[in-house]
Amino acid sequence: MVWVIVAMALLWAWGVSREDATYAPPPPQAASPVSSVELLFIDGPQGRIDVADARTQSTLAVFASGEGSFLRGILRSLVRERRVRDLDPGGAFSLALLDNGSLVISDPDTGYWMALEAFGADNRRLFAELLEEATAAHGVTANATGIEQ
Repeated sequence: MVWVIVAMALLWAWGVSREDATYAPPPPQAASPVSSVELLFIDGPQGRIDVADARTQSTLAVFASGEGSFLRGILRSLVRERRVRDLDPGGAFSLALLDNGSLVISDPDTGYWMALEAFGADNRRLFAELLEEATAAHGVTANATGIEQ
């Protein structure tokens, strides 16, 4: 019985080590960006998160403690990937509307990305509004919400 347990533990350890060796970001979508912006997410006092345009440094949105739980979850996932690779957790993330209608947030440092429509229309809308705010500040029009205007 002990040998069976030891063999199972060794098999599990081998499987885990193989999985870590091939762990990589998903391949990027084949669509082209229609509009995009680089965003900074800045930790403020008392749990606040400021969202700023990386190019202009202008603040696009402010989420007080307890607000923006979906945004916070997405950021935790992206920052976790940076920490796993011993990268600086700060820096800009890219938010892009693709020509296939997908809204994607990605990390240029790790290559990881997430299609935001996978999390539902309300959660996608939060990021779509950030993209529209930033592109409006740049003098570019984009309808990332998917709602006809």
